[in-house]
Amino acid sequence: MTMNKKHLYKKVSCLIGLSEKPTVKNVFRQVTLAALAFFLFASLQSLSLSKSLKPAYKVTLPTGKVHRTIKKVHEKPDYTTKIFKAGDRVLFAGNSITHGGRYHQYIWLYYMTRFPNMRLTIINGGIGGDIISNINNRLEEDIFTKNPNIINLTFGMNDSGYFQYMSANPQKVADDLVFKCDSAFKLVVTKLKDHPDIKKILMAGSPYDVSTTVIKNNVFTPKPATFERIVQLQKKVAKANNWPFIDIYDPMDSLNKLHQKEDPNFTLSGSNDRIHPESYGHLVWTYYYLRSQGLKGLEVADFTVDAVRKKALASSNCAISNINGSTNAISFDYLAHSLPFPIDETKHNGDKQPASAALKYVPFTNDLNQEMLRVKKLSGKTYELKIDGKAMGRFAATELANGINMALITNTPQYLQAMNILKLNEERGQTERETRDYAVQVYNFARPNGIKNDQDPASWTKMRELKKTNGWINNDLYERGSNPATQKAWQEKMDRLTDEIYVSNKPQKHKVELVKVN
Repeated sequence: MTMNKKHLYKKVSCLIGLSEKPTVKNVFRQVTLAALAFFLFASLQSLSLSKSLKPAYKVTLPTGKVHRTIKKVHEKPDYTTKIFKAGDRVLFAGNSITHGGRYHQYIWLYYMTRFPNMRLTIINGGIGGDIISNINNRLEEDIFTKNPNIINLTFGMNDSGYFQYMSANPQKVADDLVFKCDSAFKLVVTKLKDHPDIKKILMAGSPYDVSTTVIKNNVFTPKPATFERIVQLQKKVAKANNWPFIDIYDPMDSLNKLHQKEDPNFTLSGSNDRIHPESYGHLVWTYYYLRSQGLKGLEVADFTVDAVRKKALASSNCAISNINGSTNAISFDYLAHSLPFPIDETKHNGDKQPASAALKYVPFTNDLNQEMLRVKKLSGKTYELKIDGKAMGRFAATELANGINMALITNTPQYLQAMNILKLNEERGQTERETRDYAVQVYNFARPNGIKNDQDPASWTKMRELKKTNGWINNDLYERGSNPATQKAWQEKMDRLTDEIYVSNKPQKHKVELVKVN
């Protein structure tokens, strides 16, 4: 039962006595009753809105698999001043989590699919084992030389220590670690300020998970508190310099603690060592990063078609044309301006779960991956959805009227197109990780031992000698990577794959059909 708003206003006006003589006593009474009336009105509006929200819908795919999802109401995206722009060269500087991880790769994948005409470059600037002093040592040679106009800097995992806490005075250890980190960080900040043309972003990365019981070793109880002190240093510097600060640490730490209440083995931080997130942890990281850029609610596409009038009532980030047919069978052409975000289902490098597991822990689909189709006033009960003549699934007419998220249907031609982009980006990322493996040899072993010319055969000889007492040195990789021809081949392969991505990522026009089943 609903109440006419004009009638409700009259009732409220009468209740609070708007027509009474404005004495002090009456004014006080009117203000008090107005507050109560406003609360009543807001409650009625909230009740009305909650009744209008649609329940979960069910889709039966051709495979027989059933998807259930809910289309949530989104806030208006606020991203225009926060996102990367065409031509940007965005470098992520960090440790092994950046070096071998995929969060930056997934962030770029989002941009490749959501903004297919806005070409940019995202660069892996991570090196395994790095602390902030190591990053300081390689800033000029390894980071600035890549000509980024945006640098995302993250550190803290290694800076907050490990076995050092086994000493007799762990608090002194923590204080010393924070002091050393702060001292080196100040040097980095000074160097960054010397490049005013570069935008600086400080990012608190994924946490060390001391609580998970999925593994029994590698437990350093004081470490999280030290790490959090380093995060506070990052926040302080970001605020002092008016640099953006992106917090991945706190939300991932909160998710760990939340899910460990039911499953003590749960962790987003790495089931093998409490440190290195698996691919699903990197997709959670991606979710929070994109949210920080104001991208929540920015749809892949969203449109509504009236089957009776054969008219597109609304369309966002897409074009609907050539609407034909009837309420029993209707067809139209659909050209989106973006592709859905493809979810990585591959287990990489010993992952126990693929990236898709992240969808259980963060609302990635509802917030960042909506490709909404609505067709209203269909006459039947159930319809088969076809795209380019191929069956995609069956839906109730009521579900189609409320809206279905095509990004959940993984056999649509647009989703398969996006999956091809994912595969190309993975190949590009694997090549880039090889360049970072080589960088480990240079900056963790060659430079600290006084080797400055990596192409000099004498440097190779010295590295072979060092190998005798350091099993982490890879002489073959160091010598091969020092060859300019190898470096050129790496770069050319990455450039070729990126070129292919930005040719292949352009959305295509598709014919959409809805055919009555019953």
